[in-house]
Amino acid sequence: LLSLLLLLPYFSFSIETDTIKPNNPLRDGDVLVSGRQTFSLGFFSRKNSIRRYLGIWYHNVSEQTVIWVANRDAPLNDTSGLLSLDSRGNFGIYAANGTSLVWSAKLPAGNFAARLLDSGNWEMSILDTCKKLNP
Repeated sequence: LLSLLLLLPYFSFSIETDTIKPNNPLRDGDVLVSGRQTFSLGFFSRKNSIRRYLGIWYHNVSEQTVIWVANRDAPLNDTSGLLSLDSRGNFGIYAANGTSLVWSAKLPAGNFAARLLDSGNWEMSILDTCKKLNP
């Protein structure tokens, strides 16, 4: 057991940081990063403003360069925002910790996931809903 514990730092564990799954929202302060670390998605504020926006920007650039903003016409007034995806096809930005819809896109009902790609685009995919049964 001790030798296993000593080897743990040499193993890399993969944590999916580019995908939003149903009922696992992206909260203000969390950031998605595309697979090759080209783009980031999260909530941000413009200089000298308290307003919060959901956007995509270049990940490894010293000055944040935003390339897309979802709620440009409906900024949030605080850091209570979240981006949520559910099995009913609701994909949206909510304020007040999920109680007020600010921006949305309707998807077909299903078990979807939204993934940030290295192109800066979103990919929607259906999650595998089959359960593996033990013999």
